[in-house]
Amino acid sequence: MKPQATIYVTREAWTTSQAIKDLDYYDRCTLSDIEATDLTGKEGYYLKNANIMHIAPLPDNAHIALRLLPGESAIYSTHVCLPTNLRGCIFEKAPNIPERYAEIVRFWSGDTLNSNVGNAAYYQNITNRYEVDLSALHANPDLFSQRRSTPEIDALLSEGIVVCITGLADLLTDAPHDAFAEIAIPVDDAMLGLDNGGFMTQKGYDLRPKERVERIFLLVSDVRNSPDPNRIYIDALRYEELDYGFYY
Repeated sequence: MKPQATIYVTREAWTTSQAIKDLDYYDRCTLSDIEATDLTGKEGYYLKNANIMHIAPLPDNAHIALRLLPGESAIYSTHVCLPTNLRGCIFEKAPNIPERYAEIVRFWSGDTLNSNVGNAAYYQNITNRYEVDLSALHANPDLFSQRRSTPEIDALLSEGIVVCITGLADLLTDAPHDAFAEIAIPVDDAMLGLDNGGFMTQKGYDLRPKERVERIFLLVSDVRNSPDPNRIYIDALRYEELDYGFYY
């Protein structure tokens, strides 16, 4: 298996991701109640947990060879999408996942924050739902209390907002190995914030240009060395209740 890639972000986003990576749902909500400590409006707040996804600040002298921005609708919509059928909990035997999905999504974004034993099976995407065999959990209830994934149960592959980028290697044909590609993702508060009733439905993620975005930068050499350079899946964004609901 290839080593996990690094996702580069702005300095502000990196600072935010480091500030919240060890906080749970309750800690973050407590901070948001006080204006001076509220981080919900900061860039990087909705990035996948930095303890799981390898995140680093973009070098100051980085050469950006390509920018995929929501305002450039034609090229953006051609190459970037957030598939509704990959949103939320996706297990390894899901009926409608792309070929090599597990390998690709893990290369870019690592493991999941939640385990495969913590009720995630009951929060599956409605188009990729199947009956996950939980007999190992029933035989050994301690697996649940330990909150660690077990090979005795199907693997949980992704759990948040998955970004799909197609044809990226072709767009970067002439780019230097040490250059970067920027992908900006509009922040859809209705999907990512509290009381996000549309998350578990087939409602589309709003990709229209917005004032607030989360930006990720992919190293060209990582793209070229990835499992499929022209088909990238990154479990890039978390929603606020990601670490709350699966244990209750």
